[in-house]
Amino acid sequence: MFQHPASLNPLQRFRQARFVLRQTTRASNPAWYAAALDLDLQLHIRVDGPSVSSFFYRHSKAQWSKGPPLTEADLRDPAKMEACATEILKQARAFKAASLGVILHLADEFATAELKPDLDNPAALPDLREAAVQKPASILDDSSVPPEQNSWRVLPYPAQGSGVIGTTITLTRHYAAFLAALRQTSEHHNFPIVTHALSAPLVAVMGLAQCAPFTPGKSAVAILQYPWFSTLAFFNDHADLLLIRTLQHRHLRQAPNLRQALTTTLASLELADPDLFVLSLGLDLDPGLHRDLSSAFPLSRVVAVTPPTPDEIPDWCPEPVIVAPSTTKGEPARSLTFSILRDEKWALQDFLPTPREVVEIYPTRAEMILLRGLRLARLSIYSIVVLVVAWFALGIVSILRSDAWTFDPSQANYIKGRLTNLTAERKKNEHWDNLLEDRSKAWASMELLSRLFPERCGVLVKNFTHTVRAETAPGQAKIGFVKEWKITGLARDEAVDRLNTLNTQEGITAQFSEIARITGNVAFNPTVRTRNLAVNVRTQENNAFKPLPIEETFDTDESSYPFNFDLTITQRFEATDPLAIQVSKVP
Repeated sequence: MFQHPASLNPLQRFRQARFVLRQTTRASNPAWYAAALDLDLQLHIRVDGPSVSSFFYRHSKAQWSKGPPLTEADLRDPAKMEACATEILKQARAFKAASLGVILHLADEFATAELKPDLDNPAALPDLREAAVQKPASILDDSSVPPEQNSWRVLPYPAQGSGVIGTTITLTRHYAAFLAALRQTSEHHNFPIVTHALSAPLVAVMGLAQCAPFTPGKSAVAILQYPWFSTLAFFNDHADLLLIRTLQHRHLRQAPNLRQALTTTLASLELADPDLFVLSLGLDLDPGLHRDLSSAFPLSRVVAVTPPTPDEIPDWCPEPVIVAPSTTKGEPARSLTFSILRDEKWALQDFLPTPREVVEIYPTRAEMILLRGLRLARLSIYSIVVLVVAWFALGIVSILRSDAWTFDPSQANYIKGRLTNLTAERKKNEHWDNLLEDRSKAWASMELLSRLFPERCGVLVKNFTHTVRAETAPGQAKIGFVKEWKITGLARDEAVDRLNTLNTQEGITAQFSEIARITGNVAFNPTVRTRNLAVNVRTQENNAFKPLPIEETFDTDESSYPFNFDLTITQRFEATDPLAIQVSKVP
């Protein structure tokens, strides 16, 4: 059994909250903290004295069905309450619902009590509404009424000229034990059952917005006839509530002083010939009330109002249908009264709520979400710790299984000797690889010549030599080298421009870059910073030149070329170049 948090220390409160989190569905099922009228599956129980009616309502399907057969003894006899609550839970689970809202419509009693005159301030209505629940004695005008024995709620009179801002509605607590039994069954079976006790006459007054034919600009009186009492609701010409009062039947089929009370109240409110709406809200009521009122008030329009109900609900039991918004039909009356009765829930006040000391035992919805988040965070931390430990364990196992873990120190000298031999072999290979680098190949030089002077470019090559010489650098491991190409020949007029282009740094660099790209020989790459490329072209007249018509000349005739030229290309590789020659001894 849970204890109130005020009697526990912080650690005990935390432990109790954790127990609630683990053992109940309060963290995962929001129905525990919802209102009964907001749940999908609802059980409406109507008690009017002679009979008890019950109906199930499925909000998602807007579907009504018969509820369990109940009697007044089931609701008031302590020996039968537990069995009744268990049966209700059983039928709710048959719907495969996750929760149940039980709405109790109290139609067997209705009484009013006046507010203190000094509280006649419309702005104080929210405070009065709270005080009626917590401290009713502070707002009641009659100090002789024991406020602890009844449940009190404020009902406002929004109509102008009503004289007071409102009144209080009071009901006994006869059915509080039954609702408590439902909540205990809910806790025992871990199934949310949320209760709500309504005053049936207030709900019926709210329902007049859809079913009563109010005449614009004319006052009206609604006569709600229940088996044990009648409630009179007086409206001004704007359909706003002026006054509500009740008349007991005293074991008769109607109130004996109904006509007299109606006449005196109309006179006090200065209402002349209002419309009279008669609602028969029970079985075996006086069928002659409509006729009697028509005879007593000949100038008034007397209308028998029957609120629309589905086939599963009798027309004398409209309150469950009225509080289900999706099933209400008709154009609502446009007045402030009907707006605030539903929108501000004045007609839907809970007369038998869960006691505060019981509500405070359990954590709030926000606290449950926080506890659940902390639990998930703790599980996450535990999971991370387990994964880290497992990762370290696998790492240790991997180390134990590795060859290094089984290494024999006596093998160190053997491995060291092998490493020394491999190092020496690697250095020897690197030495010979350096000497055998592709520094100068004949086919690449011939490709250079063919690229410098393509076929029929106006040049006759007479001599082509290519030499490579190493530079001396005593004491250095690597030395640079110089490559030189010398080309001599004859040139016609059309080849002079080509020779001039080759005689520039840009021209000769472009030719070497092209050779490096085509042949793949990196030695021709002129972009390496440790290389220097130079060119020199000399031209002079050919003394053996004989001018002849072009059709009489041929390529090998030296006398047909007006110029002699010699071309020298020098490429220098520094000692830091990747192709520098390694001159140290073979390791």
